[in-house]
Amino acid sequence: MERLCEDDRVKIRSRLLSAASDSSSLENIVQLTSAVVIIFEHSFYIFDKRRYLQYKESGPSFHVALEQYMASPHAAAVRKAVSPAVRAYEEAVATATYAYEEAVATATYAYEEAARTAVYPYQGNLPAWMAKLPFEPFKMKAKEAFERSQAKAKEDLERSQAKEKESSRSRAEAELMKAVLEIALDHRLPRP
Repeated sequence: MERLCEDDRVKIRSRLLSAASDSSSLENIVQLTSAVVIIFEHSFYIFDKRRYLQYKESGPSFHVALEQYMASPHAAAVRKAVSPAVRAYEEAVATATYAYEEAVATATYAYEEAARTAVYPYQGNLPAWMAKLPFEPFKMKAKEAFERSQAKAKEDLERSQAKEKESSRSRAEAELMKAVLEIALDHRLPRP
């Protein structure tokens, strides 16, 4: 079996990077990943054909596959197909992040508003129902219990929003991986 040495890896990386678009890092990574899958699959077919025919051609099969990929229209097609997939992923992540930040801001505002309206409008620092309690320690305990319940509600909302954000990101990542697989399968090189 042929092995990739460090020089081979450098050559392949250099050749593939020369074909990558000047886009975002993520887009370049997705392009290169798709290209590598296509190239190594094709190199396997070349290697297998050589072995079967007991043929001794010059150069490792992955170099032959790399050159065939670079010369084919598949390289440009992969670049073109990757852009919309990456854009869709980035939009989904941005939407999830924005929704999370909006929900946290809303929860924070609601918490602060509830604490402000519950504590300040009536006698002194207490709402009317607390002011009617006969003893000061009961009033303080009621106030503390109210504040704890409001803080817990805020934390619960933030936690659920964080889970939703993570779930949205996971769905977006799964969709991106699915798109990468489809791109690699749709742009395979023909068998030798």
